[in-house]
Amino acid sequence: MRFAIGAFLIACVTSANSAAAQCPDGTPPPCGRAASTNASTRRVNPALNPRMWIVVPFGNVTKSADLDWLRDASVNLLSLDLSRWTDIAVVDDKRVGDLVRELPAANAASSLTLSDGLALARRAGAGTLVMGDFYKLGAGARLAANVFDVKSGNRLRSTTQQAPSQDSLLTIFGAMARAVLALPTPAGAKLGATGTTSVDAYQEYLLGTSALNRFELTTAKQHLLRALAIDSTFALAHYKISLAIHWADSVTDAAEAVHANAAARLGSALPPRERALISARVASAGGDFVRACTTLGALVARDSADVEALFGVGECQYHAGFLYPEPIDSIQGRFRGNWNVAIAAFRRVLLLDPSYHPAFQHILDALTTEAVTVCEQPEVIGCSNDPVRAYTAYVVRDADSLLIVPVRGNFSVKDPWRERVNVTRSPLRNFQAARRIAQEWVDAGPSESRAHLSLATIDLRLGQVDAADRELRQIPRTADPFVRLAALQHRVESAILSGRGRDARVILDTLRRETPNGPARDRALGQFFAALGQLKPLRAALERRALDEHWSPEKARYWQDAPRLMLGVTVDSLSRDERGYWETAPDDTVCSAGRPRCRATLFFPSVAYAARVPRTWWPFRGKNVAGFRFFNAFFLSVGDTARLKVFRATFDSIAMAKFAAGGDDQGMAFHSAEAALVLRDSSAALRSTRFFVDSLMPALDRMSTTIDDEWGFLLVPRMMLQRADLAAALGFPDEARTWYARVLDLWAEADAELQPLVARIRAALLKLGPAE
Repeated sequence: MRFAIGAFLIACVTSANSAAAQCPDGTPPPCGRAASTNASTRRVNPALNPRMWIVVPFGNVTKSADLDWLRDASVNLLSLDLSRWTDIAVVDDKRVGDLVRELPAANAASSLTLSDGLALARRAGAGTLVMGDFYKLGAGARLAANVFDVKSGNRLRSTTQQAPSQDSLLTIFGAMARAVLALPTPAGAKLGATGTTSVDAYQEYLLGTSALNRFELTTAKQHLLRALAIDSTFALAHYKISLAIHWADSVTDAAEAVHANAAARLGSALPPRERALISARVASAGGDFVRACTTLGALVARDSADVEALFGVGECQYHAGFLYPEPIDSIQGRFRGNWNVAIAAFRRVLLLDPSYHPAFQHILDALTTEAVTVCEQPEVIGCSNDPVRAYTAYVVRDADSLLIVPVRGNFSVKDPWRERVNVTRSPLRNFQAARRIAQEWVDAGPSESRAHLSLATIDLRLGQVDAADRELRQIPRTADPFVRLAALQHRVESAILSGRGRDARVILDTLRRETPNGPARDRALGQFFAALGQLKPLRAALERRALDEHWSPEKARYWQDAPRLMLGVTVDSLSRDERGYWETAPDDTVCSAGRPRCRATLFFPSVAYAARVPRTWWPFRGKNVAGFRFFNAFFLSVGDTARLKVFRATFDSIAMAKFAAGGDDQGMAFHSAEAALVLRDSSAALRSTRFFVDSLMPALDRMSTTIDDEWGFLLVPRMMLQRADLAAALGFPDEARTWYARVLDLWAEADAELQPLVARIRAALLKLGPAE
């Protein structure tokens, strides 16, 4: 599960000058308008364009339930056929839907009056209005359309079309378009612009598109697949399912490109706009985001209110940020995408069509990305540590914009940008901005599971555990599988962080039942079981991994020690197991992490998190080791307590600075507390432990812990217990009781090997006596 990853302003949306003209919130100038202001009360209608046409929903005169779908479909179907003529422009159906939603609820829900239709046309600047009615007639229906001159309000012409059956309804809109236009058919034009003659297929398409707009991906794909099962040549259904697959939560899915190419192959009869959208989808599915932006930019230039094209612009600008940057010189590159343009495009989409909720997701993705590392060749493994083949771009907040400069070279070259991230507190400010966007999404779609999940994930990242838990409880069992499983995982996390062991065990049991079997699942769930004092699932997952990856017996033995070390449990055989693994581990020159002297990083769980365990041997061989998290162990290995004391204060400074900036502090407060315990400074150890538990631990998701597996949640009961022990020793009995009780709640069903520790906690509570 993911958490979710220069400049070449592609001709797809704007020039550099036009991008700069955007307001900070992504809207066009003038800036500074309050978001809460009802823009409709101050809007000045554009001048009427006599060659701009608008089709508004037809009325269901006979109130026939089985034809009610035709109310909105009439706009889509007739607009598609009208837009085939290149000497007129047609307001797209999504824009019409947005305008209709701005009508009073009673008007929008019933048949529109002529006054309603003319008002909508004036709002869109359309000089010609088409509106009409449909009637149930036997197995089919009769449609009547009227054409009005918007300036005068006069009716120009009328036409009636009749369909003997519902399936034939889709074929009569071509003839109706010719009748309302009173123009000859263009030479060589193909009609039947929907791409299907099946009403059933079209209705499934409408349901799938609606679900996609609500970000209900599983439902969307189900309906779109049904549409294609009914009519496999339905180009627009292929186009939409390619989009749905793109949003699915797998790393890659070849079906995305397959359906995009099918849409292009089968969509030759579609209007130019739809063909251009499909062409851009083909380019995006193939990773050619530059071409996609160029294609979509032409559509936006023609109609700046084209919601689908604007959304595509945001998509390609966002994803182009992960392409290899355009080199400027030997060090600096130019971002090929523009995330500021992407965010502005998505915000414009939501302004035009508040129901188009996929636009929210990439705004959040951009704002919650702290750095982008791009390899020269995507298939290169480990290039993120190679300064020659990789660029790193830190996402720096500059006022209301994002400043992203790809840089390659040694780490000292990158340091100024990393430092600027901290000074500007960019991660925290970006996440706070993301939270506001996520809240907008929840407000706009209170029943949408993806909206609640996004807000909860950001709340966890900000350390707002209770707020996250409230959002997660809004996600039903019927949510998309990805959303459902992510919500269950986060609920386990919030329960562990809050010391609610019973809740965590119940939810974890559900998560285990619903998560598909596999090694990754076993390792992911194993850390939660271990945090609850049950080590067997994680050890079993490690044993399977050792077999699958052909670990040496020495490596397998070492990693069996790791969970207990992370929990703070002493392992008597640690020195023997570390040394056995060291003697079989790769040499420094072929170290898997790709950095000089990184061999010791293979021992991260024990070196970083078990430095105080008694040893007769250390995996250093007298070498200094880069990385603050190794310093406790290194200073202990050489007996340098003076430098350890100096660096203990440095750990505290780093922890507080990173916390203030909202970035990953890499557990510096933990390491400060460990150093204080070595130095027998209990007061300093308690201060650092409190800071870790109160400030850093609630946002544990942002703290990197180990290299090979993210086992940060094993630190939760360990640091709770450490806080309780220190508080008890230093005369804070109420504090000690609170944290002892939470550990006991988490470990209420702990394994036998942890029971002596559980018994010690109970004895400590008895010694403290009842609370006064």
